[in-house]
Amino acid sequence: MRRRTLALAVPLGLIGLAACDRDGSPGPVQMTDDPPQDDLDPAPVLLDGIADPVDVTELRLPLEMTPMIVVDPGWTAAPVERDGIFLGYSDAEDQLRFRAVDQDGTLLWEALRPLSCTGHSLSAAADGTTIAVLADATGGGDAPLATTVTGYDLRTAEERWGPVEVPGPQAAHGLVFAVAEESPMGSSSSRTALAAETGEVALTDQDLDGGRILAEHGGVVLHTLGPDLVAASTVDGSEQWRVPLPDALDPARVGIGPLIDPSTGFAVLGDGRGPGVVVDLADGRVIADDADHVAQDHVLDVTVVASGRTVRGLDPEGAETWAHEDPEQLTFLTAGERLVYAVREEEGTLVVLDTSRGLMVHPFDVDQAGPLAVPEVFSADTAAAVNVGDEYYLVTTEFDEDYGTR
Repeated sequence: MRRRTLALAVPLGLIGLAACDRDGSPGPVQMTDDPPQDDLDPAPVLLDGIADPVDVTELRLPLEMTPMIVVDPGWTAAPVERDGIFLGYSDAEDQLRFRAVDQDGTLLWEALRPLSCTGHSLSAAADGTTIAVLADATGGGDAPLATTVTGYDLRTAEERWGPVEVPGPQAAHGLVFAVAEESPMGSSSSRTALAAETGEVALTDQDLDGGRILAEHGGVVLHTLGPDLVAASTVDGSEQWRVPLPDALDPARVGIGPLIDPSTGFAVLGDGRGPGVVVDLADGRVIADDADHVAQDHVLDVTVVASGRTVRGLDPEGAETWAHEDPEQLTFLTAGERLVYAVREEEGTLVVLDTSRGLMVHPFDVDQAGPLAVPEVFSADTAAAVNVGDEYYLVTTEFDEDYGTR
């Protein structure tokens, strides 16, 4: 199978990405004045079998994905992924339906939530178990509305802890929550990080003597302390590493980007005044400058860094191997399966680059009709959640034995 090396210019409206804010957090709780649905059972229900197959002849998938089985998990929002399991939700009815699906297409479980409770995140317990955390709402009527969260084993749906009340909506990547506080000096927020292991409070801003919680990732809290960036265990509070913040970043404004690769732990650290830096959350090393977004192509082991009109590829040692300078500002989407995906903001067209050399390519069959299926979330084994209009399908890791006879 040979990829055609042509520039791709497809109107954004045709692929349904306009309503998808990939710079947002993975779903903060949105509280409303509507009371919770008392008859809604929040307990997950185990599922069996494979998600509904999709007729790939009616889609335009990237060519390298066409031999794989594609399924419809019923998601209407981009899922999150960890350890090869995708968790997303649909809001097509009068409630949210979260559904966890293995990268081979196997249905694992589903759980219902009120429409106002889109908050969800993935983290890890001390034994490595991936924990799915879902938000819920209590109260209403004469009782005040409150936000709660519950932790489940992502694969088995076993309840590990909760529900526990949190001070407000999700405020940063991972299990970080905050409530806005108004004062004569303006608005502010105080953040609380939970332990994925137990759901207990692991750290608050008040514990940090002027420092700030930036994110929680895989059972570790990232925070500032004076001029340093610190990683602390949520299990016992022990310091995992400490490094000086880059000189150009303001400690009072610095933050961790909401998109952290769950396999590499690469994330963007910035303060909103310009491009940030890519940090390896395993040890705090800065591996790239001039970054707004980062993603990993696990097939070629290329780290893709994007900022403004520029997209760059880095080898495993961090050396730049190619750079693409686009005529327009780009909104970065993702990278994986040897390709980079971004959108030209002014034209509203899709730009696809080859991660081996940074060349513009056309990975879709120009002779095939149907809507584009644009990848947005990859697993390390190259399963992918693809955006198709108002739905998200899953390109699985399973080869379709009927490929070639369709």
